[in-house]
Amino acid sequence: MKNRVIYIIAIVSLAIALCTSWIIPVKEQLPLVKEVLPEAQSFNKIASSPLTFEGKIQTQGGQEETIGYVVIDQAHAYGGLIKIVTGIDPQGKIVGAVIANHKDTPSFIQILNDHKYLKQFIGKSIADPLSIEQDIDRVSGATYSSRGIAKAISQGSHAVARNQFGLDVQGEIVPFQFGLKEISVLSLVVLMLIGVVVKSKKLRWVTLIGSLVFIGFQFNTPISLANVAALLMGNFPSMRENLVWYVLLIGIPIITFILGRNVYCFWLCPFSAFQEIMAKIGGGNFKCCNKVIEAKAAKIKYVLVYVALLGALLLKSPGFAGYEPFATLFGLQGFGIQWFILPVVIFTSLFISRFWCRFFCPGMVINEVILKLRKIVGIIKGKMTRPSENSGTVGADQITPRNEVL
Repeated sequence: MKNRVIYIIAIVSLAIALCTSWIIPVKEQLPLVKEVLPEAQSFNKIASSPLTFEGKIQTQGGQEETIGYVVIDQAHAYGGLIKIVTGIDPQGKIVGAVIANHKDTPSFIQILNDHKYLKQFIGKSIADPLSIEQDIDRVSGATYSSRGIAKAISQGSHAVARNQFGLDVQGEIVPFQFGLKEISVLSLVVLMLIGVVVKSKKLRWVTLIGSLVFIGFQFNTPISLANVAALLMGNFPSMRENLVWYVLLIGIPIITFILGRNVYCFWLCPFSAFQEIMAKIGGGNFKCCNKVIEAKAAKIKYVLVYVALLGALLLKSPGFAGYEPFATLFGLQGFGIQWFILPVVIFTSLFISRFWCRFFCPGMVINEVILKLRKIVGIIKGKMTRPSENSGTVGADQITPRNEVL
């Protein structure tokens, strides 16, 4: 009874926080307009979609003179929206750009800042494509964030070009992105499904190693709690540019629900693969002498997920929920505690099999929730069908989701 009350309180509080993140608007980042057009003495709002200001100065004759424009627009990145403030001079050249607000993974934004990515846009014409597919260089390790920033600047600048300069500038038509990343991830999902069906341990290891190489080190796109938080907050990026996002964040949960197995954690998670390899090296045979203590310790992951999700929803920042050391391992990116967590997990995984998965991983919690929902649906379905006792039919409420590897 006590546990049920705790679960209800946790669910209700998360639901309230989620509603809050959807209902309460985010304040505009008006103070940043001065940063991208510092010569202006005053700003007049001239458009709302996108939010556009006209920068003016007072001439010696007492007349006001327009010296540029500031536009604020946003676009989707991998983890959420990125809002950019862009300054434009009277000749239609970009003179400044800053990130006003973002919901993306902080480590990706840090990479862009380290590479001074925004400086590429200075001096570009607002009639240029301003696309990483054409005249802007992407930053390796933060491609989605690079594309999101470029798209936000492009959308805002092109709007000013049309509305304030009278230029015939067409919006960019982004081609469907289907390259090595998409082929690799889809191939691994197919191998995973085949392996689950035929119950092949060898194929499982092929899939795990493949995910470690491609989803992990090559592309650094494992499922993170930050991605889930962004999904709950309504972040649905373009499928044309983010097919892998939809495969991992939408496709895998659907497969988990249908099969009744936690396929991602045991077959496709690159961090899980890394831990299993470490256990092979170190033995991974350490067992807790007290199963009760071990069971209580395993509940830590539920508390972490609750706190991380609640904080992300209240702060409207999906990146707050990303406490996993995935990016720290696969991309050498991370903040503060992540650099402490990673070596601890690596060392402990030598002796305790799947240490992170068992005690801290939000992925395990998310998949358990999916499997519990499947069981609830089965129970409801079973009650609706009400098979006769002598029919020999197995009701859906008798289906027990399986977490085993094979």
